[in-house]
Amino acid sequence: MSTEKIAFDIISLAGDAKAELQKALEFAHKGEFNNCEKLISQANEQLMKAHELQTQELLTREANGEKLSFNVLISHAQDYLMTTYTFKDVVVELIEIYKALKK
Repeated sequence: MSTEKIAFDIISLAGDAKAELQKALEFAHKGEFNNCEKLISQANEQLMKAHELQTQELLTREANGEKLSFNVLISHAQDYLMTTYTFKDVVVELIEIYKALKK
């Protein structure tokens, strides 16, 4: 698989995860916490798939001596994935705050 395809797949998966997390935060704001858990679970699945691509298609191949072409697109994919992981952590904490406030 080309590095460009890997990058686009990582960006797509991370983008989908981020959208799910944003929806979860909207539901938390409304006090609809059951929906939050489902959306966070879906986001986790997408992040895990993106992480697997990163690990299996990039890190492992390079560790095995394969020379990969890195470019701005790969850098963007890595950045987008990591910022989405951070966003997930923030959303999970905000949902807990909403739960405490809605009691």
